[in-house]
Amino acid sequence: MTIWMPQLAEGRPMYLGLADAIMADVERGALKPGDRLPTHRDLADTLGVTVGTVTRGYAEAARRGLVRGEVGRGTVVTLGQDAAAPWWGGDASRPERIDLGLVTGMYGLDPDLAAGLRDLAGRGDVQELLRYQPSRGMARHREIGSAWLARFGLSAGPERVLITSGGQHALVVLFSTLFRPGERIAAAGLNYPGLMTAAALAGIRLVPLDCDEEGVLPESLDEACAREPVRGLYLMPGMHNPTTAGAGPQRLARLAAVARERGLLVVEDAAYALTAEDPLHTLAALAPERTFFVASVSKSIAGGLRVAFVASPQEHVERLALGITGTTWLAAPLCVELACMWIADGTAGKVLARKRAEGARRSDLAREVLAGQRFRSRRDGYFLWLELPEPWRGADFERAALERGVVVVAGESFALGQTAAPMAVRVSLSAARSREELRRGLMILLELLRQQPRPGRAIV
Repeated sequence: MTIWMPQLAEGRPMYLGLADAIMADVERGALKPGDRLPTHRDLADTLGVTVGTVTRGYAEAARRGLVRGEVGRGTVVTLGQDAAAPWWGGDASRPERIDLGLVTGMYGLDPDLAAGLRDLAGRGDVQELLRYQPSRGMARHREIGSAWLARFGLSAGPERVLITSGGQHALVVLFSTLFRPGERIAAAGLNYPGLMTAAALAGIRLVPLDCDEEGVLPESLDEACAREPVRGLYLMPGMHNPTTAGAGPQRLARLAAVARERGLLVVEDAAYALTAEDPLHTLAALAPERTFFVASVSKSIAGGLRVAFVASPQEHVERLALGITGTTWLAAPLCVELACMWIADGTAGKVLARKRAEGARRSDLAREVLAGQRFRSRRDGYFLWLELPEPWRGADFERAALERGVVVVAGESFALGQTAAPMAVRVSLSAARSREELRRGLMILLELLRQQPRPGRAIV
């Protein structure tokens, strides 16, 4: 492990001081990605505190995205040379970088905002968008949201629809409202880092599940429920982030059966479902009485709108409305009005079709450049999961790519709990400003794959 002695500030709870010290040493470069921290027992003995205090400090550092536990390695420093950087490693102030980290909705194909605002300004009722509205959302907005949800094959009337400030806000509201701190939600062992953030904010414990090419294995879910008191299940079955796995109707039926038998509440995240060319299959259609379906418009219309439509079982609607009130009071009516206007007048459908077509072209390009390499992708996907040859590790490859001006996200960023860190990186196909820029970035990655990683820092 790395020889490391934290400098703890006075006047702070010890566990917070430990997390602060880790952050400070990451920021100044004393701790680097891949460094192993002392064991809980060793650091507790060194500092003269309890093991529980060190455990809480490491947990707080993990919540901030600074460290994670790895099977066989202990607590390891994770992301980036800059602790203030976003987890996906992108930096809009560095235009010379090729961003293959953040999965966007392809900004260049977003709706024309100036035209949308002109259309909006010409409406007679526009002034009401500056007023407080019901936390669930305005009635006409929920009606349009109900129609949007029908694209996913759902029959959810406006009375079952709530509007949140994007998909991430929806997760925070659902976790903090439906579950109590300390309760457990099961999820794929490799998962969207925003899930971890939302769970940490709500005090939820995530239980990692085994997966295959269709995502979560029903038997793994059932075994987890038999082993510990799991209360919920988080799924992204349309197109799982980061592995691109997609669940077919038989897999969803088996998962729905386990959820019913075990009395689970299900959060189904459809962030990428509408980008798919295949027919949509949802667990919400099979088990609507226990499934909370989150349909964000970030990847299908525009990420900056921060709008998501949530289909909830009727009995939970009022409770969730209180959760929205307690976080943002309501989703900004002006943003929701723009989204609903574009849905109603057909703009959203046209934008979605353009993005699907461009996504397919970029996916074809990636398959051409990376031919012969091991990766998982879908032609309708906005990202791919690139497996690394020995002896590359995800964090090492992420760092080496960044040194060459390309941002990718290490597999370690997606591993829940004690899930073994995969030797892989997620490669976004949607953030590059053009197909030519994407090709350049992929060629740099291909060159790296054919090289050996540089020796890491010495540890004792």
